Amino acid sequence: MYKQKYNFFTLLSSWFKKDTPVFVTRVSFIASLFFAIFGILLGIMEGSLAVQINGLIAGVDVLNSLLLITAVKHSIKSPDYVYNYGYGKYESLSTLASSGLFFIVSAYTLYEAISSFGQGETVSGNYYILISYSVISFFIMNFLHRYEKKASIKYNIPMLEYDSNIWKMDSYIELGIICNLILGVVLSYFDYNNLARIVDSITAVVLMGYALKTPLQGSKNALNQLLDRTLPDKLGFEIMSIVVEHLDKMCEYKSIHTRQSGKDIFIEIDVVLPFDSTMEEKNSLEFELQEAIIKKFPTAISRLYAKACGGDCMVNGIRKCPVTAIINR
Repeated sequence: MYKQKYNFFTLLSSWFKKDTPVFVTRVSFIASLFFAIFGILLGIMEGSLAVQINGLIAGVDVLNSLLLITAVKHSIKSPDYVYNYGYGKYESLSTLASSGLFFIVSAYTLYEAISSFGQGETVSGNYYILISYSVISFFIMNFLHRYEKKASIKYNIPMLEYDSNIWKMDSYIELGIICNLILGVVLSYFDYNNLARIVDSITAVVLMGYALKTPLQGSKNALNQLLDRTLPDKLGFEIMSIVVEHLDKMCEYKSIHTRQSGKDIFIEIDVVLPFDSTMEEKNSLEFELQEAIIKKFPTAISRLYAKACGGDCMVNGIRKCPVTAIINR
């Protein structure tokens, strides 16, 4: 009996262990569950379509959070002999699945919002309850956005940044709902109940459309990673500038190949070295490049692939290689 209790409490304490990126995803899950339950219930009880739809969006976030927990658990594993490029694709697959789920639910909800446009009862007098709930929700969502943003930088996990953007989007949606509810108070005070109902429906449709923005961007980035698209030009130029700084130690720079798998960035650099360069000289150059790259990209894994030059620097049996002269200086 004691052993069972020990195992349960050990499991519970590990679930809330703070020094891991998985803890961040669990906080996101609990918050999403809270917003989904209270948003849908309050929206139905108080007759606000905008609040109800925001609760449905939070319901999708609950499923997203479950995918996020699974993805982050796998993506933090290091590359091994089975998956040489790590487990980062779990993030991309989860983001793509999350975005697809969001599109399906959003499209259906948007259809329902448009088809029931201006219909139903007006908010049943408890605007202040809805406003209080939305204001509290806004501050919590904004906190979660900042919290996950810092965590994504700390742990270098792109999917945490994606979820951070989801919370940022949710906070903007909540801000729109607050404005809608305040306007509803004003219209109800002047007995414009029909107009208040129409404004509530318009807000629901607009916010639902806005909610598609972040999943669209997230699915695009995830697809790029799954298709092994090269890194953005800005990052490519930064890597190239590092190589150029060491150009005097190689005969020729050929090309750079990049790809990303979750938090890990894989960089392959092709160069030409003097035909009689030793392995020690090649390894020394590779080490210098790795150090410089990791300073800018902490999760980068770089490889230097070198070919020998044609020996054109040999003139009448005398070697005139400027690269060797620099190395031996």
